[in-house]
Amino acid sequence: MREATRAVLEVYASENPGIEYKDEKEPVTRADIQANQVLEKRLSDLRPDAGWLSEESERDLQALARKELIWVVDPIDGTREFIDKNGEFSISVGLVQNGEPVWGAVSLPAEPRIMMSGRDGVAVYDLDSELQPERKLLDKSAVDLRKSRICVSRTEWNKGLYSDQAQELQIHPEGSVARKLALVSVADYDLTVSLYPKNDWDIAGGLALVQAAGGLIIRPDTGTGIDLSPPGARRPGLCCGRPDPVMQYHQFFQHRGMKLRDRYGSS
Repeated sequence: MREATRAVLEVYASENPGIEYKDEKEPVTRADIQANQVLEKRLSDLRPDAGWLSEESERDLQALARKELIWVVDPIDGTREFIDKNGEFSISVGLVQNGEPVWGAVSLPAEPRIMMSGRDGVAVYDLDSELQPERKLLDKSAVDLRKSRICVSRTEWNKGLYSDQAQELQIHPEGSVARKLALVSVADYDLTVSLYPKNDWDIAGGLALVQAAGGLIIRPDTGTGIDLSPPGARRPGLCCGRPDPVMQYHQFFQHRGMKLRDRYGSS
């Protein structure tokens, strides 16, 4: 993660990030490609038995569906934020076993912090220190939802999807979804909510962090969990974080008859 972070920061500091556009008009930069190359080489060396699912790599979903373990990677989640240089982007890595994120790491290069899941919580590393990392577990005590800090997609915020909720709740727009999940896992926010569908590479690493921290992961509409199988499918919107406010938000969502969006970008 440090090696990929340094590769991204090198491009971030340059005047020419090498922006190109994929078929769906989504931007990709030299940083996406370089980080993807670093991660594919290093992670495949760690677990050569695991499949590889990355936003920036060719993929055979039928072959991946036969794998017990899959590396699920977004070399830069929030490429537009990277291009805009607002700092709200991340590098996300998850190891998924039979549809469940069992290990994850998310780097926030602009800070720089790297969050990594473990058996006793989430470890927070900086870019260079070899000191024992700080470890985080979420507070599971009761808290009023209206006093909870909730981070949401800046895109969804700009579309006005939270304008009514903001009158009652403490809503804070942020960039990359992997970054939001990482911030929740270390208690910078109490929970995060998204109403748009997500790709596996957006969320696998962050979901593993939230689980390691003792958080709860549900769909805000049904209250049910989120399974990452079969690989590569779009997942519904989510609500993750401290268990008590997450369940309160689910009740809030249902009581007001709110709906998830079935496709990205819909209002």
